[in-house]
Amino acid sequence: MASHSDVFHRCLQEAANASALALEYCIDHAVSALQVAEAQSIKASERDELDLAWRELLKHKDRWCAQYPHDLLTAFNSMTPDAAKQQAVQPPPPRPSMHAKTADDMFSLVDNAQVEEDIESSRLLLQVAPAVEQVLAELNGLMSSAQGLGNVSPELNPVRPEVYTQALRTLMAGAPVAPAISALWVKHLAEPLGRELKRVYERLVNLLELAQVRAANYRVLPTSASTGRKNGSPKADASVAPAKATAGGNAPAGPIGYVSDEPMVRHDLSNYAVKDELFQDFLFHGGSNAGHGLAPAYYATIEEELIALKAARDSAHAALQPEPPPADRGYRGTRSDPGRPALPALDDDTGMDSPSRMVDVLSQLSSQVWGVYGRARERALVHTQLKKDATRVGQVLGMEVVEKLVSQVAQDPRLLVPVREAIVALEPSLLRLAMVDSRFFSEENHPGRRFMERVAQRSFKYNDESSPEFGVFFQSVTETVNTLNALTIEDARPFDAALSKLQNLWAAQEQQEQAQRRNMRQTLQFAEERQAQADQIAFDISTRPDLDHVPGVVLDFLFGPWALVLAHTRLTHPARQIDPEGYGALVSDLLWSVKPQVTLKRPAQLIAMIPGLLSKLHSGLASLGQDARETETFFQTMEKLHHPVLKLRRVRSRRDAAESAPAPLEVAQAEAEESDLSDILPATPEQRKARAASQPWLAQRELDAAGFEEAAPSGADELNLEPSDVEPAPPPAAEDSVQQTSAAGDTPSPEQILLGLREGSWVDLYSKRRWLRAQLIWTSNRGALFMFVSQGGQPHSMTKRSCERLIRGHLLRPVETHGVVAQALDSLVKDAVPADTEGTSA
Repeated sequence: MASHSDVFHRCLQEAANASALALEYCIDHAVSALQVAEAQSIKASERDELDLAWRELLKHKDRWCAQYPHDLLTAFNSMTPDAAKQQAVQPPPPRPSMHAKTADDMFSLVDNAQVEEDIESSRLLLQVAPAVEQVLAELNGLMSSAQGLGNVSPELNPVRPEVYTQALRTLMAGAPVAPAISALWVKHLAEPLGRELKRVYERLVNLLELAQVRAANYRVLPTSASTGRKNGSPKADASVAPAKATAGGNAPAGPIGYVSDEPMVRHDLSNYAVKDELFQDFLFHGGSNAGHGLAPAYYATIEEELIALKAARDSAHAALQPEPPPADRGYRGTRSDPGRPALPALDDDTGMDSPSRMVDVLSQLSSQVWGVYGRARERALVHTQLKKDATRVGQVLGMEVVEKLVSQVAQDPRLLVPVREAIVALEPSLLRLAMVDSRFFSEENHPGRRFMERVAQRSFKYNDESSPEFGVFFQSVTETVNTLNALTIEDARPFDAALSKLQNLWAAQEQQEQAQRRNMRQTLQFAEERQAQADQIAFDISTRPDLDHVPGVVLDFLFGPWALVLAHTRLTHPARQIDPEGYGALVSDLLWSVKPQVTLKRPAQLIAMIPGLLSKLHSGLASLGQDARETETFFQTMEKLHHPVLKLRRVRSRRDAAESAPAPLEVAQAEAEESDLSDILPATPEQRKARAASQPWLAQRELDAAGFEEAAPSGADELNLEPSDVEPAPPPAAEDSVQQTSAAGDTPSPEQILLGLREGSWVDLYSKRRWLRAQLIWTSNRGALFMFVSQGGQPHSMTKRSCERLIRGHLLRPVETHGVVAQALDSLVKDAVPADTEGTSA
């Protein structure tokens, strides 16, 4: 276990090191959220509290980020097995005598602050736990194994979530703030902490798997009738010896050389069915009969099957089903009107096979791809020979489950046909695994089951089997499956090694794409943070006392583009100063310059101010990347407001040029004051209220970098259709789910579908006359922006409104990616339940 011990301590160090950046991200996220909440609040006291919360959080950010990894590592190391042994050998501290106790020792009151801290810690843990539940279960098994534990012990995992939350609460407790401020911190830190903790756990799982650590199993309490596996050992089944041959029987009684003096119950499994009691007991309860022997009649039947199978003619080239005719693979009309022009069907446009093409264990596969096991007869020979070699009921039933499980997965319409064929081609190796570990399928973290699941999940990245990217993926799967089929399977280690090799290959392929994704996410995260600060700046401007008589169009400019300029400058300046370019100081001059009743009395001051004012305005907008057309109305209004003073200046110039000019200066000033500015109205009370933007503003360069595009019009406009009128044929999985939903009569709304998407979810997206498989990699904090990435790292960013329109037009469809193996097992379980039991449970 020396190597496991090393990787265990490395995991602790990695977890501690990653916590600094994780906490920094959490604090930045919380600060932005608090600032937005402050801008939206209508109560002054609430705004003050929110303002104090985010300012105090920023004050402690650097110290906490530096201290957090150290505190975590100390806590981790205090929970290791070595630390526990040291604590065990240390004598307990001497107990003071009763006479030495004071009244304060005898009667102590619970500290209210401690109670509050415990409550906040529990609240933080409750909000973090759901985000890491799934990956934590996998990590617990691996960490228990790395510590040398025989069974999973979640409470002994040093990096469990409560250690993180307690360490964070300890840091927060050291800050001199009111409980209400601390509660706000917990509220806004919980969600990002859950996300970051999930990422840390995923990295630790990957690290442990690469180190060949196999997850420990949950403890199983044996019953008196069970002689099956113990402690999850795949070899435990082999400890049960087969029975002797029946005296006088001519049928083979299993492999020669195994003799046992213990009486053994033997079963004839020649004609058992899925709904038989023996099969149900094995499937649902672990099989109390799994260790029983097999009757001679069973071996006689299997021998007959084997002879017949060897004598059968090989039909390797016979197709299970005819290919659909070309006429059936053309363009499809919409369901509502077959005559209406429509978009290409997904399976035609991307090269995907028709959903009617069926694959199961009887399918003939390509021998060029899968070698000898491409032929159904050869796979059947392996199965029958293994059934002949079996010595126990559990082995036979385990192989039966494997065969049915493979058929179920091979018929999953969510998977591309080549992937389904790969699962069928893998059957010989899975059958051999069932011989030494008959119930491996019931363990979610078993290498055999994980291999199938990870290959299936990885395949969801593709929806076009003819694409070069899928070809690279499928080539690696093909080589791995063929290698497994050529090995002698004595335990689960070949599957573990094969999966590790594939995952390493996939990780290497994704390195460049991951870097691109980070850059794209950073672009949108920056825009989101800039918008949050701009909303706060706009609110601060709205509280100024010099807004009286300021036109509404000017306030719109200050609350919108100019607030963004100030926020952008603060975030991009190396020193993060409040007003590094002096754009904030310009606000006072701008407000003064748009009040003609004031500027006409001091025209010289305005005239001297205008050139610098306009230059600074254009400079700030240029730094933001603002399109000049977006502020055209504002500058036209400025010109009109400054016109009376400029007109007065021209009159003065003419008077100075011709001293005998009859028009007195007073007359010119009166004419300037009477200039028509009636269409420029002062801001209304509503216009004077700054409101948070519904979604972040992005410059054109940012839109391009983030891949903002209107995916729906790219196809619909070319066909002169509205997106809502277009209903292209769905992919096989989507078509199946549509039929089920329609039958249930409960169709979710586009908003509900969008809310159901999470980071990592896959969708089918119709863009530029092609169906693309894209993954959601980022969602804004307020759910206003969504970024998807398709093959080759191509970004597709859209607003909430655009996404809902695409969903409504059937141009964006979620892909169901829930557990492939788990779903197959569920189907197998339903098939195994007798009809009368189903009626009773219903």
